[in-house]
Amino acid sequence: MTVAGIGLIFVMASLLSLSRPGQLRMGIVRDAVFLLGLFAVFVIQLIAGAEVAVHPGDSGGVNTIAILVVICFTIGVARAWELIGGPSIRLTHEVRALVRNRERDVGSPEG
Repeated sequence: MTVAGIGLIFVMASLLSLSRPGQLRMGIVRDAVFLLGLFAVFVIQLIAGAEVAVHPGDSGGVNTIAILVVICFTIGVARAWELIGGPSIRLTHEVRALVRNRERDVGSPEG
């Protein structure tokens, strides 16, 4: 619950810093959407933490927190990849490329 509380304070401060007048850009809108999603994650984490505190024998709250940790870790890795300038990898693009390669291999005289 402490991590969720600190996270909520961080998100509120970050949203306030984005709301400076005269600085509306597409990047700010994207950052605000990301922060609002993070706010939702912290609220869910806070609720799940309270559930664990009230009902320590029930694993539902612990499972929810574990899923949130995995989601946050995945998003963190993706954001870090973006920050270091790694190539953009889109799942749909990669699947299409695999299907095209498979079709080309099947249609070739050797396949």
